[in-house]
Amino acid sequence: MSNKTQTSKNIGLTHKFISYLLTAKSIPNLPKDISFVPFSKIDSKLNSANEELLESLIKEESPVARVEEPKTINGNWKITPVNF
Repeated sequence: MSNKTQTSKNIGLTHKFISYLLTAKSIPNLPKDISFVPFSKIDSKLNSANEELLESLIKEESPVARVEEPKTINGNWKITPVNF
C-alpha cells in the first residue's frame, strides 16, 4: 500500500474516531501528546500497514495507542494503550 493511500485512509478513520471521542460517555485518561494508530474493521491491507506504523512509533518511545474501529455502527472504539 502506498503511503498516500495509507495516509488518506487513516485520515478517514481518524475523523470517525474523533467523532466518537466527542460523543463517548467515557474516555480513558490519555497523555496529551499521544499518537493514535487506527485499525479498520474491514481493510486488512491498511491494518497490515498500520502494524508497521505502530511498531515504528513504539521505537520512538512516544505514547501511542491502537484504536480499533467498532464492528457495528453503534459499537465503541477499542482503545489499547501500547507504551504508556
